[in-house]
Amino acid sequence: MKVIVAGGGISGLASSWELMRLGHEVTLLEQDVQLGGKLQTMMVDSIRVELGPDSYLRRNASANELLNDLGLDEISPAAGRALLYTSTGTQPIPAGLNLGAPTQVHQALTNHLVPLSARLRAAAGVLRAHMRIEEGGDDLGAIVNNRFGRRWSDANIEPLVGGINANTIYGLSARTSAPAILAGKLPASPGGSMGPAFGTPSTGLSTLVAHLRSELEAGGCQIVTSSPVQSIERISPSNVAASTPTETYSGQRLLIALPSFKSASLLGPIFPEGLDLLRSIHYASVSMLIAYSKQPLPPHLAKISGVLVARDLGLMTTAVSIASNKWPDWTGRVGTLVRISTGSLYDRRHLRMNDAELRDTLLLETSQILGHQFDWAWDRTVRWNRSFPHFRPYHAKFIAELDARLLDRFHGDIALTGSYVNGSGIPTCIATARSRSRQLVS
Repeated sequence: MKVIVAGGGISGLASSWELMRLGHEVTLLEQDVQLGGKLQTMMVDSIRVELGPDSYLRRNASANELLNDLGLDEISPAAGRALLYTSTGTQPIPAGLNLGAPTQVHQALTNHLVPLSARLRAAAGVLRAHMRIEEGGDDLGAIVNNRFGRRWSDANIEPLVGGINANTIYGLSARTSAPAILAGKLPASPGGSMGPAFGTPSTGLSTLVAHLRSELEAGGCQIVTSSPVQSIERISPSNVAASTPTETYSGQRLLIALPSFKSASLLGPIFPEGLDLLRSIHYASVSMLIAYSKQPLPPHLAKISGVLVARDLGLMTTAVSIASNKWPDWTGRVGTLVRISTGSLYDRRHLRMNDAELRDTLLLETSQILGHQFDWAWDRTVRWNRSFPHFRPYHAKFIAELDARLLDRFHGDIALTGSYVNGSGIPTCIATARSRSRQLVS
Protein backbone atom coordinates (compact mmCIF):
# COMPACT_ATOMS: atom_id res chain seq x y z
CA MET A 1 0.00 0.00 0.00
CA LYS A 2 1.21 3.52 -0.77
CA VAL A 3 0.96 5.87 2.21
CA ILE A 4 1.67 9.59 2.45
CA VAL A 5 2.82 10.96 5.81
CA ALA A 6 2.49 14.73 6.30
CA GLY A 7 4.92 15.98 8.97
CA GLY A 8 8.50 15.00 9.78
CA GLY A 9 8.60 15.46 13.56
CA ILE A 10 9.04 12.47 15.83
CA SER A 11 5.42 11.43 15.22
CA GLY A 12 5.82 11.49 11.44
CA LEU A 13 9.15 9.69 11.62
CA ALA A 14 7.83 6.97 13.93
CA SER A 15 4.77 6.55 11.68
CA SER A 16 6.92 6.21 8.58
CA TRP A 17 9.19 3.73 10.39
CA GLU A 18 6.24 1.54 11.40
CA LEU A 19 4.66 1.66 7.94
CA MET A 20 7.95 0.73 6.28
CA ARG A 21 8.42 -2.18 8.69
CA LEU A 22 4.97 -3.41 7.67
CA GLY A 23 6.04 -3.42 4.02
CA HIS A 24 4.25 -0.32 2.76
CA GLU A 25 5.54 2.32 0.35
CA VAL A 26 5.93 5.61 2.23
CA THR A 27 6.33 9.23 1.14
CA LEU A 28 7.19 11.60 4.01
CA LEU A 29 6.59 15.33 3.45
CA GLU A 30 8.14 17.93 5.77
CA GLN A 31 7.88 21.72 5.54
CA ASP A 32 11.25 22.49 7.15
CA VAL A 33 14.69 21.90 5.72
CA GLN A 34 15.41 19.35 8.48
CA LEU A 35 13.45 16.58 10.15
CA GLY A 36 12.79 16.07 13.84
CA GLY A 37 10.77 19.11 14.88
CA LYS A 38 11.88 20.08 18.39
CA LEU A 39 14.47 17.29 18.56
CA GLN A 40 17.52 19.37 17.74
CA THR A 41 21.06 19.13 19.09
CA MET A 42 23.96 21.56 18.83
CA MET A 43 27.52 21.47 20.15
CA VAL A 44 28.97 23.75 22.85
CA ASP A 45 32.62 23.25 23.81
CA SER A 46 32.46 19.92 21.92
CA ILE A 47 29.54 18.80 24.12
CA ARG A 48 26.01 18.17 22.88
CA VAL A 49 23.28 20.60 23.92
CA GLU A 50 19.61 19.92 23.26
CA LEU A 51 17.58 22.85 21.93
CA GLY A 52 14.30 21.11 22.70
CA PRO A 53 13.58 18.26 25.13
CA ASP A 54 16.74 16.73 26.55
CA SER A 55 15.35 13.35 27.59
CA TYR A 56 12.28 11.14 27.84
CA LEU A 57 10.56 9.11 30.55
CA ARG A 58 11.86 5.53 30.43
CA ARG A 59 8.78 4.13 32.13
CA ASN A 60 7.01 4.21 28.78
CA ALA A 61 9.11 1.69 26.83
CA SER A 62 8.33 3.03 23.34
CA ALA A 63 11.43 5.22 23.03
CA ASN A 64 13.70 2.51 24.46
CA GLU A 65 12.33 -0.05 22.00
CA LEU A 66 12.94 2.29 19.07
CA LEU A 67 16.50 3.00 20.21
CA ASN A 68 17.14 -0.74 20.48
CA ASP A 69 15.76 -1.31 16.97
CA LEU A 70 18.09 1.39 15.63
CA GLY A 71 21.11 0.12 17.56
CA LEU A 72 21.51 3.31 19.61
CA ASP A 73 22.98 3.45 23.11
CA GLU A 74 21.07 5.12 25.93
CA ILE A 75 22.33 7.14 28.87
CA SER A 76 20.58 8.40 31.98
CA PRO A 77 21.26 11.50 34.08
CA ALA A 78 24.47 11.40 36.08
CA ALA A 79 22.91 13.67 38.72
CA GLY A 80 19.44 12.85 39.92
CA ARG A 81 18.94 15.26 42.81
CA ALA A 82 16.62 18.16 42.07
CA LEU A 83 15.67 21.18 44.15
CA LEU A 84 12.54 23.28 44.53
CA TYR A 85 12.88 27.06 44.85
CA THR A 86 10.15 28.46 47.10
CA SER A 87 9.42 31.59 49.13
CA THR A 88 11.29 30.03 52.05
CA GLY A 89 14.39 29.16 50.03
CA THR A 90 15.71 26.19 48.08
CA GLN A 91 14.84 22.73 49.35
CA PRO A 92 15.51 19.20 48.02
CA ILE A 93 12.65 17.55 46.16
CA PRO A 94 11.98 14.28 47.98
CA ALA A 95 13.06 11.19 46.07
CA GLY A 96 10.75 8.35 45.13
CA LEU A 97 7.58 10.37 44.55
CA ASN A 98 5.28 9.54 41.66
CA LEU A 99 5.25 12.82 39.70
CA GLY A 100 5.13 14.56 43.05
CA ALA A 101 2.52 12.24 44.55
CA PRO A 102 3.38 9.93 47.46
CA THR A 103 2.82 6.21 47.00
CA GLN A 104 3.79 5.23 50.56
CA VAL A 105 2.73 6.71 53.89
CA HIS A 106 6.32 7.36 54.99
CA GLN A 107 6.91 9.50 51.88
CA ALA A 108 4.06 11.75 52.92
CA LEU A 109 5.04 11.97 56.58
CA THR A 110 8.71 12.81 55.94
CA ASN A 111 8.15 15.50 53.29
CA HIS A 112 9.35 18.85 54.64
CA LEU A 113 8.03 20.98 51.76
CA VAL A 114 4.69 21.15 53.59
CA PRO A 115 3.70 21.51 57.28
CA LEU A 116 2.79 18.55 59.48
CA SER A 117 -0.95 18.98 58.98
CA ALA A 118 -0.51 18.75 55.18
CA ARG A 119 1.69 15.66 55.58
CA LEU A 120 -0.96 13.91 57.66
CA ARG A 121 -3.59 14.84 55.07
CA ALA A 122 -1.44 13.42 52.27
CA ALA A 123 -0.76 10.21 54.25
CA ALA A 124 -4.50 9.68 54.54
CA GLY A 125 -4.69 10.06 50.76
CA VAL A 126 -2.09 7.35 50.28
CA LEU A 127 -4.20 4.97 52.37
CA ARG A 128 -7.25 6.00 50.38
CA ALA A 129 -5.44 5.13 47.15
CA HIS A 130 -4.28 1.78 48.57
CA MET A 131 -7.90 0.95 49.40
CA ARG A 132 -8.68 1.61 45.72
CA ILE A 133 -11.23 4.27 46.52
CA GLU A 134 -11.83 5.87 43.11
CA GLU A 135 -12.23 9.59 42.57
CA GLY A 136 -14.62 10.79 39.92
CA GLY A 137 -13.84 13.22 37.14
CA ASP A 138 -10.72 13.80 35.09
CA ASP A 139 -9.43 17.16 36.39
CA LEU A 140 -5.99 16.37 37.80
CA GLY A 141 -5.98 19.33 40.17
CA ALA A 142 -9.34 18.38 41.66
CA ILE A 143 -8.35 14.71 41.98
CA VAL A 144 -5.02 15.27 43.75
CA ASN A 145 -6.52 17.97 45.98
CA ASN A 146 -9.19 15.52 47.04
CA ARG A 147 -6.66 12.73 47.56
CA PHE A 148 -3.68 14.56 49.12
CA GLY A 149 -4.91 18.05 49.97
CA ARG A 150 -4.29 21.43 48.34
CA ARG A 151 -1.11 22.24 50.27
CA TRP A 152 0.58 19.03 49.15
CA SER A 153 -0.62 19.32 45.54
CA ASP A 154 0.54 22.91 45.12
CA ALA A 155 3.94 22.25 46.71
CA ASN A 156 4.83 18.89 45.14
CA ILE A 157 2.70 18.07 42.10
CA GLU A 158 2.04 21.47 40.54
CA PRO A 159 5.71 22.46 39.92
CA LEU A 160 6.55 19.10 38.33
CA VAL A 161 3.47 18.10 36.33
CA GLY A 162 2.56 21.69 35.56
CA GLY A 163 6.11 22.31 34.38
CA ILE A 164 6.24 19.20 32.20
CA ASN A 165 3.03 20.25 30.46
CA ALA A 166 3.74 24.03 30.39
CA ASN A 167 0.42 24.33 32.15
CA THR A 168 -1.22 24.07 35.53
CA ILE A 169 -2.65 20.89 37.03
CA TYR A 170 -6.02 22.60 37.39
CA GLY A 171 -8.18 21.93 34.34
CA LEU A 172 -5.69 19.33 33.07
CA SER A 173 -6.74 15.81 32.08
CA ALA A 174 -5.47 13.35 34.68
CA ARG A 175 -5.83 10.31 32.43
CA THR A 176 -3.87 11.87 29.58
CA SER A 177 -1.25 13.87 31.48
CA ALA A 178 -0.60 11.84 34.65
CA PRO A 179 -2.10 8.34 34.50
CA ALA A 180 0.61 7.10 36.89
CA ILE A 181 -0.81 9.32 39.65
CA LEU A 182 -4.25 7.82 39.12
CA ALA A 183 -2.76 4.32 39.33
CA GLY A 184 -1.17 5.25 42.65
CA LYS A 185 2.20 3.68 41.83
CA LEU A 186 5.29 4.22 39.74
CA PRO A 187 5.29 2.24 36.49
CA ALA A 188 8.29 -0.01 35.97
CA SER A 189 11.05 0.85 33.52
CA PRO A 190 11.77 -1.45 30.56
CA GLY A 191 12.89 -4.86 31.76
CA GLY A 192 10.60 -4.76 34.79
CA SER A 193 12.86 -2.83 37.18
CA MET A 194 12.34 0.71 38.32
CA GLY A 195 15.69 1.88 36.94
CA PRO A 196 16.47 5.50 36.07
CA ALA A 197 13.39 7.59 35.36
CA PHE A 198 14.87 9.43 32.37
CA GLY A 199 16.98 8.49 29.38
CA THR A 200 18.28 9.84 26.09
CA PRO A 201 20.49 8.63 23.22
CA SER A 202 24.15 8.85 24.24
CA THR A 203 24.91 11.09 21.25
CA GLY A 204 21.82 13.31 21.48
CA LEU A 205 18.22 13.21 20.36
CA SER A 206 19.08 14.49 16.89
CA THR A 207 20.98 11.20 16.45
CA LEU A 208 17.65 9.42 16.82
CA VAL A 209 16.30 11.60 14.01
CA ALA A 210 19.36 11.00 11.83
CA HIS A 211 19.23 7.22 12.31
CA LEU A 212 15.52 7.11 11.55
CA ARG A 213 16.08 9.07 8.37
CA SER A 214 18.93 6.81 7.33
CA GLU A 215 16.92 3.65 7.96
CA LEU A 216 13.86 5.03 6.19
CA GLU A 217 15.81 6.01 3.09
CA ALA A 218 17.58 2.65 3.07
CA GLY A 219 14.17 0.97 3.17
CA GLY A 220 12.90 2.92 0.17
CA CYS A 221 10.95 5.68 1.93
CA GLN A 222 10.78 8.89 -0.13
CA ILE A 223 11.61 11.84 2.15
CA VAL A 224 10.87 15.31 0.80
CA THR A 225 11.92 18.29 2.95
CA SER A 226 11.25 22.01 2.42
CA SER A 227 7.86 20.92 1.08
CA PRO A 228 4.91 22.08 3.19
CA VAL A 229 1.64 20.34 2.41
CA GLN A 230 -0.72 23.07 1.24
CA SER A 231 -3.85 21.03 0.46
CA ILE A 232 -5.17 17.51 0.63
CA GLU A 233 -7.92 15.76 -1.28
CA ARG A 234 -9.71 12.43 -1.17
CA ILE A 235 -10.24 11.81 -4.85
CA SER A 236 -12.01 8.46 -4.45
CA PRO A 237 -12.00 5.52 -2.04
CA SER A 238 -8.38 4.50 -1.40
CA ASN A 239 -7.14 7.45 -3.47
CA VAL A 240 -5.85 10.50 -1.60
CA ALA A 241 -3.55 13.31 -2.65
CA ALA A 242 -1.35 15.84 -0.84
CA SER A 243 -0.12 18.90 -2.71
CA THR A 244 3.03 20.92 -1.96
CA PRO A 245 4.07 24.15 -3.74
CA THR A 246 5.86 22.12 -6.42
CA GLU A 247 4.23 18.72 -6.66
CA THR A 248 1.19 16.57 -5.86
CA TYR A 249 1.73 13.19 -4.20
CA SER A 250 -0.96 10.51 -4.35
CA GLY A 251 -1.49 7.31 -2.42
CA GLN A 252 -4.06 4.99 -0.90
CA ARG A 253 -3.77 6.35 2.64
CA LEU A 254 -2.79 9.66 4.26
CA LEU A 255 -1.53 10.11 7.83
CA ILE A 256 -1.37 13.71 9.05
CA ALA A 257 1.32 14.02 11.74
CA LEU A 258 1.01 17.76 12.34
CA PRO A 259 -0.21 19.97 15.20
CA SER A 260 -4.00 20.16 15.42
CA PHE A 261 -4.17 23.75 14.16
CA LYS A 262 -2.16 22.85 11.04
CA SER A 263 -4.30 19.76 10.53
CA ALA A 264 -7.38 21.98 10.77
CA SER A 265 -6.07 24.26 8.02
CA LEU A 266 -5.48 21.32 5.70
CA LEU A 267 -8.70 19.45 6.46
CA GLY A 268 -10.95 22.53 6.54
CA PRO A 269 -12.21 22.40 2.93
CA ILE A 270 -13.04 18.66 3.07
CA PHE A 271 -13.76 18.01 6.76
CA PRO A 272 -15.87 20.87 8.14
CA GLU A 273 -17.54 18.59 10.68
CA GLY A 274 -14.23 18.16 12.51
CA LEU A 275 -12.96 21.73 12.51
CA ASP A 276 -14.60 22.73 15.78
CA LEU A 277 -12.79 19.91 17.57
CA LEU A 278 -9.38 20.50 15.99
CA ARG A 279 -9.51 24.26 16.49
CA SER A 280 -10.57 23.99 20.12
CA ILE A 281 -7.24 22.47 21.20
CA HIS A 282 -5.13 25.22 22.75
CA TYR A 283 -1.34 25.30 22.75
CA ALA A 284 1.21 26.83 25.11
CA SER A 285 4.27 28.66 23.82
CA VAL A 286 7.54 28.26 25.69
CA SER A 287 11.02 29.74 25.47
CA MET A 288 14.37 28.51 26.69
CA LEU A 289 17.66 30.26 27.33
CA ILE A 290 20.78 28.12 27.07
CA ALA A 291 23.74 29.74 28.83
CA TYR A 292 27.34 28.64 29.26
CA SER A 293 29.98 29.86 31.72
CA LYS A 294 33.60 28.79 31.96
CA GLN A 295 33.25 28.98 35.74
CA PRO A 296 32.65 25.80 37.73
CA LEU A 297 29.56 25.35 39.84
CA PRO A 298 29.77 26.34 43.51
CA PRO A 299 29.93 23.43 45.99
CA HIS A 300 26.30 23.74 47.10
CA LEU A 301 25.17 22.90 43.55
CA ALA A 302 27.37 19.82 43.16
CA LYS A 303 25.38 16.79 41.96
CA ILE A 304 22.21 18.87 41.50
CA SER A 305 20.45 18.19 38.18
CA GLY A 306 18.19 21.22 38.31
CA VAL A 307 15.84 23.48 40.19
CA LEU A 308 12.06 23.74 39.80
CA VAL A 309 10.48 27.07 40.67
CA ALA A 310 7.27 27.35 42.70
CA ARG A 311 4.52 29.03 40.71
CA ASP A 312 3.38 31.37 43.49
CA LEU A 313 6.63 33.37 43.40
CA GLY A 314 5.63 35.15 40.20
CA LEU A 315 9.01 34.57 38.52
CA MET A 316 9.16 34.01 34.79
CA THR A 317 11.57 31.11 35.19
CA THR A 318 9.83 27.75 35.59
CA ALA A 319 12.94 25.57 35.82
CA VAL A 320 16.73 25.70 35.63
CA SER A 321 18.28 22.48 34.33
CA ILE A 322 21.99 22.18 35.10
CA ALA A 323 23.04 20.22 32.01
CA SER A 324 26.71 20.18 32.98
CA ASN A 325 25.76 18.23 36.11
CA LYS A 326 22.90 16.28 34.65
CA TRP A 327 24.61 14.40 31.83
CA PRO A 328 27.77 12.26 32.01
CA ASP A 329 29.21 13.98 28.89
CA TRP A 330 30.50 16.74 31.18
CA THR A 331 32.33 14.47 33.61
CA GLY A 332 35.82 15.84 34.19
CA ARG A 333 35.15 19.13 32.38
CA VAL A 334 35.22 22.60 33.86
CA GLY A 335 32.34 24.91 33.13
CA THR A 336 28.61 25.32 33.71
CA LEU A 337 25.83 24.88 31.20
CA VAL A 338 22.22 25.65 32.13
CA ARG A 339 18.89 25.46 30.30
CA ILE A 340 16.44 28.02 31.67
CA SER A 341 12.77 27.44 30.84
CA THR A 342 9.91 29.95 30.79
CA GLY A 343 6.36 30.22 29.56
CA SER A 344 3.15 28.24 29.97
CA LEU A 345 -0.43 28.20 28.77
CA TYR A 346 -1.25 31.02 31.18
CA ASP A 347 2.08 32.86 31.29
CA ARG A 348 2.83 34.60 28.00
CA ARG A 349 5.15 37.32 29.32
CA HIS A 350 8.08 35.92 27.35
CA LEU A 351 6.19 36.46 24.10
CA ARG A 352 6.17 40.22 24.71
CA MET A 353 9.95 40.39 25.16
CA ASN A 354 12.69 40.47 22.57
CA ASP A 355 15.60 38.07 22.96
CA ALA A 356 17.82 40.58 24.81
CA GLU A 357 15.10 41.47 27.32
CA LEU A 358 14.27 37.82 27.90
CA ARG A 359 17.93 36.94 28.34
CA ASP A 360 18.55 39.64 30.93
CA THR A 361 15.43 38.71 32.90
CA LEU A 362 16.11 34.97 32.96
CA LEU A 363 19.80 35.32 33.82
CA LEU A 364 18.96 37.67 36.69
CA GLU A 365 16.37 35.21 38.03
CA THR A 366 18.78 32.30 37.58
CA SER A 367 21.39 34.01 39.75
CA GLN A 368 18.71 34.43 42.41
CA ILE A 369 17.49 30.85 42.11
CA LEU A 370 20.95 29.23 42.12
CA GLY A 371 22.34 31.60 44.72
CA HIS A 372 25.40 32.34 42.63
CA GLN A 373 26.49 35.02 40.15
CA PHE A 374 28.02 33.59 36.98
CA ASP A 375 30.06 35.28 34.28
CA TRP A 376 28.23 33.98 31.22
CA ALA A 377 30.42 33.49 28.15
CA TRP A 378 27.77 32.38 25.69
CA ASP A 379 23.99 32.10 25.46
CA ARG A 380 21.26 31.29 22.98
CA THR A 381 17.50 31.89 23.09
CA VAL A 382 15.21 29.23 21.65
CA ARG A 383 11.49 29.83 21.17
CA TRP A 384 8.93 27.09 20.64
CA ASN A 385 5.65 28.79 19.75
CA ARG A 386 2.42 26.81 20.11
CA SER A 387 4.37 23.71 21.00
CA PHE A 388 2.61 22.20 24.05
CA PRO A 389 -1.00 21.06 23.55
CA HIS A 390 -3.43 21.53 26.42
CA PHE A 391 -5.20 18.33 27.50
CA ARG A 392 -8.40 19.41 29.12
CA PRO A 393 -10.44 16.95 31.23
CA TYR A 394 -11.91 14.03 29.28
CA HIS A 395 -9.45 14.62 26.45
CA ALA A 396 -9.58 10.93 25.47
CA LYS A 397 -13.33 11.15 24.81
CA PHE A 398 -12.74 14.30 22.80
CA ILE A 399 -10.18 12.54 20.58
CA ALA A 400 -12.47 9.51 20.22
CA GLU A 401 -15.20 11.81 18.89
CA LEU A 402 -12.74 13.39 16.45
CA ASP A 403 -11.64 9.94 15.23
CA ALA A 404 -15.24 8.83 14.82
CA ARG A 405 -16.07 11.84 12.67
CA LEU A 406 -12.94 11.33 10.61
CA LEU A 407 -13.72 7.66 10.04
CA ASP A 408 -17.30 8.43 9.09
CA ARG A 409 -16.16 11.04 6.57
CA PHE A 410 -13.15 9.31 4.99
CA HIS A 411 -13.78 5.61 5.77
CA GLY A 412 -10.25 5.05 7.06
CA ASP A 413 -8.32 6.62 4.19
CA ILE A 414 -7.14 9.61 6.27
CA ALA A 415 -5.99 9.52 9.90
CA LEU A 416 -4.37 11.85 12.44
CA THR A 417 -1.51 11.51 14.88
CA GLY A 418 0.68 13.88 16.88
CA SER A 419 1.42 15.15 20.35
CA TYR A 420 -2.13 16.41 20.88
CA VAL A 421 -3.68 12.93 20.55
CA ASN A 422 -2.59 10.95 23.63
CA GLY A 423 0.14 13.05 25.24
CA SER A 424 3.16 15.11 24.28
CA GLY A 425 6.11 13.12 25.68
CA ILE A 426 8.49 11.53 23.19
CA PRO A 427 7.60 7.90 24.12
CA THR A 428 3.87 8.67 23.96
CA CYS A 429 4.22 10.33 20.55
CA ILE A 430 6.15 7.30 19.26
CA ALA A 431 3.64 4.80 20.64
CA THR A 432 0.65 6.74 19.32
CA ALA A 433 2.20 7.18 15.88
CA ARG A 434 3.06 3.51 15.49
CA SER A 435 -0.35 2.36 16.73
CA ARG A 436 -2.25 4.71 14.44
CA SER A 437 -0.08 3.69 11.49
CA ARG A 438 -1.05 0.06 12.04
CA GLN A 439 -4.71 1.00 12.28
CA LEU A 440 -4.51 3.06 9.09
CA VAL A 441 -3.35 0.14 6.93
CA SER A 442 -5.19 -2.70 8.69
